[in-house]
Amino acid sequence: MMTRTTRRSLALSLLTAGLATGLTGCITLLPEVKPVQLYSIRFNPALLEKGDVKAPPASPDAKPVDVFVNFDGFPRASAGDRIVTTEGNEVSFVSGGRWASTAQGQFRDLMSEGFARQASPEVRLGDQGRLSGDYRLDVTVRRFEAAYAKRRPTVIVALDARLVRLKDRQVMAEKFIASEVAVRKGNLAPLIEGFETAASRVTVDLIGFTETAVAEAKARETVPAQ
Repeated sequence: MMTRTTRRSLALSLLTAGLATGLTGCITLLPEVKPVQLYSIRFNPALLEKGDVKAPPASPDAKPVDVFVNFDGFPRASAGDRIVTTEGNEVSFVSGGRWASTAQGQFRDLMSEGFARQASPEVRLGDQGRLSGDYRLDVTVRRFEAAYAKRRPTVIVALDARLVRLKDRQVMAEKFIASEVAVRKGNLAPLIEGFETAASRVTVDLIGFTETAVAEAKARETVPAQ
């Protein structure tokens, strides 16, 4: 005959076993979380078109001009690590993929790499922390997104560029620069390549603008006053 103590021990044992089984079942029934894929972009000359701006030949007696880059702004929605898409007035973020670091930081690094690889020796990017120098290049990024129309994305990178002479804060030249790259496939890999292509092309155009504006500014300075 089973005693009261024995029955109580058996009931506790069965309860413990049931809880363990229930918890095991809960663990196995949890959905698997798909990891988020991270992406990065770099300056890629292989993606440039043949008609893109090329660096002019450097003069053997030319003195390098220091240009300090000042990022005036970046679209708030696009500045972080989320990949932004737009359709009309709607703004969305890509699910399942993000930038490996902030888009603003990646574009800044891409642009610096482009100047280092593509610009002529007559123009060089200086340290942003210095207060003295020749010219300042103000860069205000207006768009950094994939715009959808009829379910087809087009990557758009657009910015305002302004060259300022530092000794008197005079604006020497201004230009709006943009690149649009149509993406044929809707998955993420071609979309990221579209961002890399558009950003690289904009950078090359920005280099061309900077070199031309600096050359024209120097030429005006050497013309004797009438």
